[in-house]
Formats: sequence, C-alpha cells, structure tokens
Amino acid sequence: MSRKFIVFVLVTTLLRCMNPKVSKDIFIPLFHDKSNTFKSNYSSGIYSNDSITLEFSCENSTLIKMICGNDTLISKNTIIYKLRNLDPKLMYIPTASIKYSSYVNNWKEPEGSFSSFQKIKLFQYKNKEIIDSTFFHYILGANSETEITTVSLTIDSKNLFNQDSGCYVPGNSYDQEKDQTTGNFYKFKRRKKKSNVEIINSKNIFLEGNYDFRIHGYVTPLAPQKSLRFYLKEKNNVNKLLQLNHNVDKIIVRSSYSGWGNEIFVDGFIANVCRDLNVDIMSYQPVITYLNGEYWGIHGLRERMDLKAICNKYEIKERKIIDADDKGYSKKYGYGELNELLKLIKDNPNLSYQKVAKKFKMKSLIDWLIIELFFQNTDWPCNNTFFWKKKKKKWNCVLIDMDACIGSAKFNMFNFVLKDRSPALGGVLISYLLKHEEFKNLFISRANILLDNNLSTQNLELHFLDLKRQFSPVIEEHYRRWNNENGSGNYNKALKRIELFCKNRPFHFKKNMNDFFNSPKLQ
Repeated sequence: MSRKFIVFVLVTTLLRCMNPKVSKDIFIPLFHDKSNTFKSNYSSGIYSNDSITLEFSCENSTLIKMICGNDTLISKNTIIYKLRNLDPKLMYIPTASIKYSSYVNNWKEPEGSFSSFQKIKLFQYKNKEIIDSTFFHYILGANSETEITTVSLTIDSKNLFNQDSGCYVPGNSYDQEKDQTTGNFYKFKRRKKKSNVEIINSKNIFLEGNYDFRIHGYVTPLAPQKSLRFYLKEKNNVNKLLQLNHNVDKIIVRSSYSGWGNEIFVDGFIANVCRDLNVDIMSYQPVITYLNGEYWGIHGLRERMDLKAICNKYEIKERKIIDADDKGYSKKYGYGELNELLKLIKDNPNLSYQKVAKKFKMKSLIDWLIIELFFQNTDWPCNNTFFWKKKKKKWNCVLIDMDACIGSAKFNMFNFVLKDRSPALGGVLISYLLKHEEFKNLFISRANILLDNNLSTQNLELHFLDLKRQFSPVIEEHYRRWNNENGSGNYNKALKRIELFCKNRPFHFKKNMNDFFNSPKLQ
C-alpha cells in the first residue's frame, strides 16, 4: 500500500469526522393531515437531504394550488417542486451584546450548516371553489435522528429584529454603560405581538394557530436565545404533550440559557421527578424550535405557572384565590396576611408553632421544602417562591425556576438555608420550621419515604438517562447554532456532575439531615 494512499485515507477520515453532516440518509416522520385526495412521493418528515424534488398529485382532473413560503404554483393534476434547505439570514443578526460587562452569555455568530422547517399547503379546486386542502411539513438538512417535538414559529421579523422596535435585539435603546438593564428586549418586553405557532411530532399536532406573544423572563432577555411567552386563546392539545389533565392557557418556549447554557434541562428534569408530589410544577417537554423556518435551537416547552394555571388545574374561579411570594407579596393584592405572619415570626421566633402551621397545607409545605433542599436551589429562599390558596384556606406551594440547582452531592443545604438574610423575609419561615420538633418529625418521616421512592437514585437516574438520551443526537447542532464557548464540552461536564448527583445525593442528603437534626431515627 503506497504512502500517498495512506495519507489520502487519513485525511479523508479526518475531514469526515470534522464535518457535522451525517453520512447516511435520515427520515423521521412528521404529522400531516391525512387526505385521500392528495398524493406525495415524500411524506411529511425530517430528512437529511438538503433538497428533495416533490411531486404532488390528485386523482381527479382538477386544479392543484401549492403554497410554500413565497412560492405559489398552480397546475392540473400534478405539481413538481424542488424543495431546498433554507439559506439562513435571521440567525446572523446579533440578538445580544457581543460583550457584556458581567453577564457571560454574549452573542456569537453561528458555525456550520443547519436544518430548516418548511410547510407546504395544498388546495384542490373545482369550478374555482376549494373542495379539499391539506398540508405537509418538511425539515431538511437534518444532522441526526430525533424524537423531540418540533415547534415552528412564524413571526413578522420586524417585530423581532428591527433596531427601533424589535423585541429580540439590543437595538437602538441599548446602552453599553447600562448593559444589564437596557435594550429593546427590556424596553418592549411586555409588548404583545402576533405570531403563528405549530407544535408537532411524528403522531400529533398539539397546537396550530395565531397567538399573541411577548418576551419572558427577568435575566434571560439578555441572552442570545430568548424565552417567549404565548397566550393561547382557546382549548388545545398542549396538555397532552405536557401530560396534564387541564387546559393550558399560556406556554413558555423557554431559552436553554435559563439553565446557564450548559445544564439546559436541569429545571425540566427536576419538574419531571417531582410531578407526582404534593406541589404544583411547571410541566416540561424539550422541543426543537424553528423561527420563520430557521433553526433556533433547543428550548423547554413549559406551562406558564400563574393563578390562571392553578384555576385551570383545580377548576377554581380566579377571584377566589390569592398568591404570595417569599415576602408575602401578592401580585393581585399587594402585601397581605402572609407578609404579616412572616414579620411576626421574624420579631418573635418563639411564636406558637400551631399558629403558623395551621396557615399551610402541611403536605405541600414539607414536600416543597424537601425538594428545594434536596436539589440545592441556591437561588432560593429569597427568590423563586410561589404560594397560593383559596381565600380563608391554607397556603399551597408551587415549584418554580429550579435552574440554580444540582451542585456537588455533598453540599449541605441545611447550613445554606439558615443563613441570616436580613432584612429579607425569604428564609424566616424555613428557619423557624426547621427548629420545631413537630415539624422535624414530619420532615424526617416524609424525607425517608421520598428517598426510597421519588428521590431514590434509581428514579433520579431513570429520568436523567431519558433526557440525556433525547438530547444526545441533537445537542451538537444546538451548540453550533448559539456557538457557546466550549458549549458541548461544558454540557458533557454538566452531564457527569448530574450523573454523580443522581448516584450520591440521596446518601449525602440523608447524612446532612441526620447531622442537622441529630436524630436517632436516621441511624
């Protein structure tokens, strides 16, 4: 074998390894409206091809009209159309500062080639009247096989990227000297605009229609990939995707940067683990999003958890319930009775336990506290707290925003939560409860049950490995799209940490709890 041939083989192999494009053809079906009238040589689906020549036909001698983006074709019986992978343009518009003063997620230009989403509408005419119609969905240029649900967003690009009024860019309102608080993504954050949303997988279409949207979040508007909130004005099938028994009236297509860019499914992972416990959660489903056909990366599809969502779940009239945060502040009513209780506890640590306990639904309170401590939410208890109750009833707990979780399995959250955070009121309730014998006994008993079941290593690993499997084939394209510095490498490091957490956290949590309470029940 010649030296030149060996060099040729080595170089060819190296180039193939560097090229993210797949070497084998991919086809994954996508849902389309079945029609006995229209036939196509390519089913709706995900294809690795950069182009496919489509042939649509009708059995009857009638006119067919096809619409795909800006292209419209009309023909008798048969239409032949070459569908090509889109040439992306929007993804090269900077959607964040190229360099923030302290926020780490700066905008960087995407690298490589990407898949794209396109919808084809077909109409059958007879005597100038539409007698049948259908649609086909195609994703071209796919880099890998995937079972993850697809979200297609169609939005007037001016509402997103215009320098004067676009809500997705820093724009003309951005001030480099105030780079943490300015920019179009803050100025127009609450403004609602129109969009078309489709949510589909291989078997179902969960949502299709025109809905208002806005930018969502407090910090993530700074990120290159934003979170978007959508207002659903009628009944839909999103609840089936999110495995809920009630109608969903608002959804969040949540940025991967909510998980700090690397732990992109931590919040969703925790919600999945805790969905059967005595707390309300933000249901989670990973999705791959396309904006005006262009690849926009992995997001988390979430139910927007607010009082309306609570009312939908429990079939309560909204005027009959009230909310509160860690300070006892209600968005509807301002500071109220919970705020008074927290200040009373702060001023009088020896306040009767029964007087405090009777204000809460204890099963919900205990599960919430165990979850926050077990998963190590370090952006809590003076933040990310959501209580609700029927008026004149007891407070329930909602699990929200668990992104700042899962560090070293040994980290002792009992010490963390007892730190003095004066004048904040967030830690007052937790510190008070953990020092009362009756609450200790309830906490320990429930924690032991959860450690053998929902919070066991076996159950944690089951949920973790399922998400890891879903993300594995699609993560490379996502990190090339947003071009995070060492994105894939940091993601893999995060996976190893989460894996170790699942394996070791139950043991260390039990040890931390034992040391804290000094209870013979744990020995």
